[in-house]
Amino acid sequence: MSSDSFSKTSKENPLSHTPLEQELQSSLEQIGGALRGLKFGSVNVIVQDGLVVQIDRTEKVRLRNSSRTS
Repeated sequence: MSSDSFSKTSKENPLSHTPLEQELQSSLEQIGGALRGLKFGSVNVIVQDGLVVQIDRTEKVRLRNSSRTS
């Protein structure tokens, strides 16, 4: 699901104007940003008291195996 679909849902939902819904929308956009362009790695979302408090992005760089001559 893309962040665009969340944006469309929020615009149609009158409850999206509450501070909690705005915080949720912001968190989803930031998570989407962390995922964008990630080829290998992980995104870890830390939640405390029902709110996203931290987003960690770990990106792995895969190197091609080159033939080594010893």
